[in-house]
Amino acid sequence: MISRFTATFLLFCVCFKITQAQEPELDSLLKTEQQYVKEDTIRVKLLNDIAFFQQYVDPAKGLLYAEKGIALATKINDQSGLARAYYVMGVDYLRLDQVSKTLEYLQTAAKMYESQKRPVDLARVYNTIGAAYLPHNEHYQDALVYLDKAIDIYKAQGDKQYLPSSILNKALLYKRMDSVGPAIQHFNEVLALFRQYTPANKQLEARIYSGLGDAYIEFSEAKLRTIGFTGNKYDSAVYYVQKALDVFNELGSEDGKAGNHRRLGTIYLKQKKYPLALQNAIRANEIARHGGFLSMEADAITVISEVYAATGRYDSAFAYLKKYVVLNDSLLNDEKERELIQNEMQYNFDKKEDSLHFQNALLSKNNALNKLQLRQQWLYSGGALVLLLGLGGFLYYRNRNKQVKLVLQLEKERAEQKQRESEFERKVSDAALHSLRSQMNPHFIFNCLNSIKLYAVENNQEAATGYLGKFSRLMRLVLENSKSDRITLQQEVETLRLYMEMEAMRFKDKLHYKIDIADNMDMDYIEIPPMLIQPYVENAIWHGLMPKENGGTLLVAFRCEDNNLQITVTDNGVGRIKAAELKSKSATAHRSFGMSITHERMELINQMYNTNMSVIVNDLHDEQGNATGTQVIIDIPID
Repeated sequence: MISRFTATFLLFCVCFKITQAQEPELDSLLKTEQQYVKEDTIRVKLLNDIAFFQQYVDPAKGLLYAEKGIALATKINDQSGLARAYYVMGVDYLRLDQVSKTLEYLQTAAKMYESQKRPVDLARVYNTIGAAYLPHNEHYQDALVYLDKAIDIYKAQGDKQYLPSSILNKALLYKRMDSVGPAIQHFNEVLALFRQYTPANKQLEARIYSGLGDAYIEFSEAKLRTIGFTGNKYDSAVYYVQKALDVFNELGSEDGKAGNHRRLGTIYLKQKKYPLALQNAIRANEIARHGGFLSMEADAITVISEVYAATGRYDSAFAYLKKYVVLNDSLLNDEKERELIQNEMQYNFDKKEDSLHFQNALLSKNNALNKLQLRQQWLYSGGALVLLLGLGGFLYYRNRNKQVKLVLQLEKERAEQKQRESEFERKVSDAALHSLRSQMNPHFIFNCLNSIKLYAVENNQEAATGYLGKFSRLMRLVLENSKSDRITLQQEVETLRLYMEMEAMRFKDKLHYKIDIADNMDMDYIEIPPMLIQPYVENAIWHGLMPKENGGTLLVAFRCEDNNLQITVTDNGVGRIKAAELKSKSATAHRSFGMSITHERMELINQMYNTNMSVIVNDLHDEQGNATGTQVIIDIPID
């Protein structure tokens, strides 16, 4: 599973050096911008260049310069500068991970470049749109479409400068799609282009090597064998990651160094070269912490924890896992809080602006009506009866039309205001939905940490190492899935299966499970909200099966009929009544927060998208009325 840092770091390929290497040029641009005050196309270019280079230093400041560029280009009718201002605005939003804003500005830039017949600039926009879609698995096909558009234009124009960046993005996309053949093919293609046409582009070189390193880390030996690879995949990974690290050291890129030290730690961990793994993971953690790269720090911490577990240092492993959970929880909560604040600020600004515009328009139109009425009275007193009747009828008709237009205009503005309020409420609900999802993940991870701690206490090294390996895979799945509003049913089942494997390991012979999937289901087509089923499975295990002396069996079944996905979670446990009795008697009983959070998520989803997801819980009994378990039925409408 790809790390969060890799997803953001590799996807956006441009042809400039980053961070420290950019700062001298940026400083020079800033000084020139302060001295050059003439409002012309030269100043528009200065503002756009600053906005573009700020993406590597401070993208939020870049947005401010892009806004100035848009305003000035509009004022002086510089269409070329305006298109680029929209483009760099989209680039800065991409660096801030605000995908919807990114796409909004990039699509505007694309339309302008197309109308201006500037194919190479249009291709750069398409490449960036593809990069924006790349981290989101539900938009892989969209990413592929835009990257292919960019590549076709570059090849038609004979452009060798920007073509490699699009091919590299396409290689990264195929890697994320787990398509080993196309991924390695495109990596080799872009490496050949780099060596032939742009050998001085060190950033491109580093990203190619980092991408190849990730490919050999993530692809299985079996898949690599299908394309004729005969070497050791980890030796190849070390080779490419070390080359990437050498280039990033040359560039002075702190985030590049942190990411590749983390990669080396991961590889050496897989090779059981624990001292080297720990050395590189700790180095990655130090660089990330010093540079404020929180997501990279979290990735490095997971490697450190796995190394400690593999070497039997369970207390240290558990301590670093807790650090990871706290850090990840903070990252998710901060992100959603910023989203809510930004939505509210934008809404309040729009509302005040609209209100002022509304009041001014109303005052202006009332003044116009008053003037018309005074004029009508003057004409009445000074004109003849016939003229008065004719003119009065004309003025009445015109007045009537103006009043009707005024009413229609006011109604239109009220409707637009109501639409903006509805949109704001939807955004708040969407942010709240993301917040609920981020609350579930730490709760879910906390339950897994308890299991690891138990093995550490028992000093069972083999079991602890195996469990920790599954936990790391599961944690990456959960966190990756939590970034998307919807995931494929295949992804949800994979996460669920891994979770039940872990619980079966922990409870040994007390837990037996089965996943039953109907033959007519397209697991890669059907999409559902992530982490929707696991809380009910967890509840069945903890409250239904574990209170039984000999445990029991859990069945999770998937059926699809008449555009409706039905998921049933059935256990042959003690039943809800007995579980409630046992829970009331235990001061340390396991509390299932996930159930209540899932219920809130379903209500929000139904409200936002006008759907009708539902959950029914049935108590199962035998012929004598004795409890024989519980069945949960989840119905999800699908398109």
